[in-house]
Amino acid sequence: MNIRVEKSSELTHEVSIEITKEDYSEKVETALKKQKRNAIIPGFRPGNAPMGMIKKMYEKGLIVDEIDKILSESIHKYIEENELKTIGNPLPLDEKTKMDIDNREEPFVFAFEIGLEPQFEINYEELPTLPYFEIEASEEEIDNYIQELRRKFGQYTNPDEIAEGDFISVKHDEKDRFLIFDKLSKTGKELFLGKKINDELTVDLTQLFEVKKELAQFLDVKEEELPEKMNDTVLKIINIIRNTLAEINEEFFNKAFPNQSIKTEEELKGLAATEIEKQWATHRDRIFMTDCINLLLDNLQINLPEDFLKRTILLGNKELTPEKIEQEFDGYKRSFKWQLIENKIVIDNKIHVSHEEIKDFVRDFYIKNYFSNFNLEEAKEQIDTIVQNALQKQEDVKNIYDQLYDQKIMEVLVKNMKLDKKSGTFQDFIEAKNKKEEDEKGNKKESKASKATATKATKTTKSTTAKATTKSTPKTTAKTTKATKKDVENDKPEN
Repeated sequence: MNIRVEKSSELTHEVSIEITKEDYSEKVETALKKQKRNAIIPGFRPGNAPMGMIKKMYEKGLIVDEIDKILSESIHKYIEENELKTIGNPLPLDEKTKMDIDNREEPFVFAFEIGLEPQFEINYEELPTLPYFEIEASEEEIDNYIQELRRKFGQYTNPDEIAEGDFISVKHDEKDRFLIFDKLSKTGKELFLGKKINDELTVDLTQLFEVKKELAQFLDVKEEELPEKMNDTVLKIINIIRNTLAEINEEFFNKAFPNQSIKTEEELKGLAATEIEKQWATHRDRIFMTDCINLLLDNLQINLPEDFLKRTILLGNKELTPEKIEQEFDGYKRSFKWQLIENKIVIDNKIHVSHEEIKDFVRDFYIKNYFSNFNLEEAKEQIDTIVQNALQKQEDVKNIYDQLYDQKIMEVLVKNMKLDKKSGTFQDFIEAKNKKEEDEKGNKKESKASKATATKATKTTKSTTAKATTKSTPKTTAKTTKATKKDVENDKPEN
């Protein structure tokens, strides 16, 4: 077996592998003997079929299998020994492949093209500045957060008459329905305020809510199923439920935060702000990461083995045509480039996600969403069981793995990118984002207008027309020795 480099460039290597009979004959012979021992062929006892018949039935297929193994091992060894960083999988060059399985005295020659990762550096100082927003919780958001907590741990009572904020059960068409006072329209609130249990109201349901969605939910139907007229509808009040907000005191802190040392209202506000800012940061980070990816793709010069990649895409997507790939190749290029950039960030910064980190992520998720009001020491065994069960779901684990990797990549980018940092509420962030998008749209329109003017001016001054010439690329069909194996199957005698 001999492997040699036919062509070498910065982005591709073309190698040929010569395989002689001596490279595979011994292993094929061993496989034939094994096949003879196990073969069940009509007319012969197991293991007693003539070797000539076994060879006729199986030899070519076994040769093909062995050659595939040799090719795979040879290419892997070549890449490893030359310390090549590859992109995609090696592609067979059919027009340079020579294999006549019926003439095994002549060597078989297989040619492959290997795509190489381009070399590049990320110089963060040379990149444009990127806006980055530090989101701060507003006083209103903090107050609402605390109100919700107080409501959650408040007392439920059944008062005699309806007041603002109450929950109301009513009888409608012999069915129990549920109303939330604060979601009623102004007319609806005036109708129900001060009413008592067993009071009956004749109402126009279309006037009871501000939006149709609330009315549809009340009647438990789809919006399009709502009747046009619903006046003179009788509703009977059967229950009134009131939530009295919990007092902010030691008892409240112990109930709401059994595993945290929150003792004062100031500490409560601090925790509320942290939780709110974490929630908004998730939205901010998603937008920041998209902006960051686009900035890196637009500003890093990365040369790709484009012809090699086009063939790779074509092989992996049989429904695509070369013309279609050509039309969409800019999108494919950006995808390949981002994979390279992402890999470089991971390698340069030694980013790693451990099993323990995934386990901690799952544990924190369940504690926050299901056990926040439990004593964690007492619930430890139950939580451990839930975490172990969750880690058995491989698809979920992979998603968490990817999420943690993305988080670490983003942390590297926040640390290294030149950032124009601003702070404000989430509403401020959204307004700044919208303004940026409007400015970019305006700049694109101006750029297009300028290009159009320049093109028109150029056309009027040109005295000749440039003729574009196109090179025809031979169309090849990727094949490996597996194609020969299909032909071999046709040589098998019928039983």
